[in-house]
Amino acid sequence: MRERLTAIGAAILLCAAVSQGQAQGVAKPLVRATMRNDVGIELLGKALAYSFSYQRMVSNSLGLEVGLGGFGGGSSSGSSSIVFLPVRARVYLIPKDGTLYLTGGAVLVTASTSSGPFDSATDFYGDVGLGFEFRSTGGFLFRGTAYVLFANGGYFIWPGVSFGYAF
Repeated sequence: MRERLTAIGAAILLCAAVSQGQAQGVAKPLVRATMRNDVGIELLGKALAYSFSYQRMVSNSLGLEVGLGGFGGGSSSGSSSIVFLPVRARVYLIPKDGTLYLTGGAVLVTASTSSGPFDSATDFYGDVGLGFEFRSTGGFLFRGTAYVLFANGGYFIWPGVSFGYAF
């Protein structure tokens, strides 16, 4: 009787191993691996109000991003503008299309005015963040991030929400 139960148990384990192997053989690839580029807009986030961004995946778990955001205005007596240039890296923590990630980088800020005593100024601040990303097989991209922005010995926590398209 014991030999019979051992044989049945071994047969069940063998069937489970074969079905597991077949399931892994047909596993779909990550969208990040097949659609390595993405473009999008982030509301709030690292550039404070909005920014447009481009990201390129350099491996299945590492992406490099560059962005652009800005404000401007003018009147008959002068004008002013401020431009944000975020540059960052993003490390994905889970090998799935919906995953947590860590991000960090710097934002170059340049401002100019044609009125008053100042002509232009350039500075930068750093940021780190924890977020969630979902990429669909159709290309839709969503990210939500909690950033810690820091400069000159101070910091504050700031949210960001991105919508985009992966290709």
